[in-house]
Amino acid sequence: MERKVNTVYLETGMYVTSLDRPWMDTPFLIQGFMITDESDVKALQKYCEFVVIDTSRGAEAKCYISEEIRYPSNSRLEQFLSGGDREVEYADEHSIEQELPLATQCLDQASFQITSLLERLKQGKKLDVNTVRAAVEPIIDSVIRNPEALMWLTQLRDKNQYTYSRSLDNCALAIAFGRHMGLPKDDLRTLAIGHLLMDTGMVRIEDEILEKNTPLTEVEFERIKKHVDYSVEILESTSGIDRDVINIALTHHERFDGSGYPGGLVGTQVPVYGRMAAIIDCYDAMTSKRAYGKAMSPHRVLQQIYNWRNKYFQDELVEQFLQCLGVYPTGSLVEMNSGEVGIVLSQNRTRRLRPKVMLLLDSSKQAYDEYRSIDLLEHVSDGTGHELNILHGLDPGSFGINPAEFYL
Repeated sequence: MERKVNTVYLETGMYVTSLDRPWMDTPFLIQGFMITDESDVKALQKYCEFVVIDTSRGAEAKCYISEEIRYPSNSRLEQFLSGGDREVEYADEHSIEQELPLATQCLDQASFQITSLLERLKQGKKLDVNTVRAAVEPIIDSVIRNPEALMWLTQLRDKNQYTYSRSLDNCALAIAFGRHMGLPKDDLRTLAIGHLLMDTGMVRIEDEILEKNTPLTEVEFERIKKHVDYSVEILESTSGIDRDVINIALTHHERFDGSGYPGGLVGTQVPVYGRMAAIIDCYDAMTSKRAYGKAMSPHRVLQQIYNWRNKYFQDELVEQFLQCLGVYPTGSLVEMNSGEVGIVLSQNRTRRLRPKVMLLLDSSKQAYDEYRSIDLLEHVSDGTGHELNILHGLDPGSFGINPAEFYL
């Protein structure tokens, strides 16, 4: 049986029957051959984005390309996921303390711009691409300088399921994810705009459904799912919107095992940006307050996403996402083995289990008169000779702590 395969997923033992270009345009002398070693794989990856293999004459591939796929993926990012190098190695230009006031300013400004933009959409007016670009550019620059500041701010802000703030949270998280994976700024911009606009279709869903404080009925959930079609319709009718941005809106509810919607796409049938968006949207939804449910701790959500790898989400992307956020993400509430309680201030990227923490409560769960920050990479003892560690993550609101009080 002949199947189309992205060259990223080629392995030795596969039998190649055709290429995505004329054989004469490549150095391959035989039209149809067995991949015998890694040099064959690398050569095919150099000249082709996809090939056709015959599974009756050679090995199967892990993922195939559907003939019905509507939009192409990002081949450079697919290559990274198969073990390639990052295109850009970012370094922090500011400390989190230096970046926080700048991040606060750009987030507040973007909140005003996007709220205004989506309110206009709700009134039936056109999407203003220039406003979108003006909103995302400062956010991209802030995340490039230091991603921790915006991660702190978006985690601490009050978040509700279908408010406009979630669009900005998704946007910032997507940029941080892309930065971690070493994507160039143009790709970060695509991710930013795509995640900011992927739920624009929600403006056409009735408020009584969006604000319902009990679980949705099957009919109501089917109505919610229509927001994907509405988002794509809005974006396709807007000049200046990149095709990849539309892909993100179209596929961010697809799942790796084909259980998602609207297309039931499987594996790499979903463009890689859509696979990233699925993880980001799920993480942000589960860590946000919902009308009929409490927010979960980031640590617990990441554990759940890890359990869903290669079911709902691609394993390689889950691994990258966990590396990006750390075991205890910035802004999450944690309890130390000393009994103290604090908020994760920033990550130590060489030791993800030992971030910087701002301590709020003492071992008796009484508030400190003055909060103090400790770097667990340097602060290894609790003062009695015992190693100081994070014991576990806490759900938002534990011990009466309101993280929004720490939003600058």
